[in-house]
Formats: sequence, C-alpha cells, structure tokens
Amino acid sequence: MEYFRSLSKERFNEVLQDFIDKNSDFTEITDLTLVNGTSGYYVMVLDEYSQVYIGTSRDIKKRIQQHWTMQMYFDRMIFGDTNHSILSVNSFRALDTTRIFAYATSNIFTLEDQFMNQFESEYLLNRTAGGVLGGLSEAVAKRKIRSLL
Repeated sequence: MEYFRSLSKERFNEVLQDFIDKNSDFTEITDLTLVNGTSGYYVMVLDEYSQVYIGTSRDIKKRIQQHWTMQMYFDRMIFGDTNHSILSVNSFRALDTTRIFAYATSNIFTLEDQFMNQFESEYLLNRTAGGVLGGLSEAVAKRKIRSLL
C-alpha cells in the first residue's frame, strides 16, 4: 500500500485525461447494464490507488464483474518476484473501482496493448501484454513489471 501512496494523484489524473482525450471512442459509464453483452475495451479506474486496468472482452459487463468477484489465491497475487510484481486487478473489488470507461467495438484484442502503452507503468495494473497470448510461456515472456522499491 505504501507504493500506491507514493504515486502522484495529480500526474495520474493528467495521464488518464490525456488517454481519454486521445481515445474519444471511450466513454464513461456509470451503469454496467449499458455494456451487457457488448464487446469492446474497458478501463477500470481505481482513483484511491492511482491505478487503471485496461481489458477487452466479448461481454464487458460480465468481464468486469468477474474481476470484482474472482477468488484470488495467495500464490496468484504476485507474478514474478515480490520487488517487481504488479498486484492483480482481481485483488480489488467493486468499491475500489471509482470510474469505468468503455469503447464498444467488435474489433477486440488487437488494440489492447496499444491502449496499455499510453499509460506510464506505475499507474497500470495490467500484468501482461495485451491481446491474445499463447499460453503461460508467452505470458511470462511478455509480463509487465515495475520497481516497488
């Protein structure tokens, strides 16, 4: 938690606003029923922690709810060594998510990594590269890390 407290909320909001300005297809949603059964991309914003998570799904509502309710086993909370691992978005719950932006499109998986790369790594909860990965070995090879020290 010390890591999250050390982040600049002002800079986080600048980076997030810059992302929204550059990607006008993303709109803020306050009701998940609006994206029920909708394919596309989503950005979960955790303002208290100055973090975002970018995902893609064939059903945005269902996928976000899975993040909020998934049981996180202790051995899955970190990915790599403890000094560089990114905490899983599934470690957070619905009340931690303060804003959601969605971009409805059938062209899923192709732009996820491009969207992720628009954020500075310290503000991003994604633990692997975006898009469809070819299994555990590719996920490990394309994992994202940051220094927690």
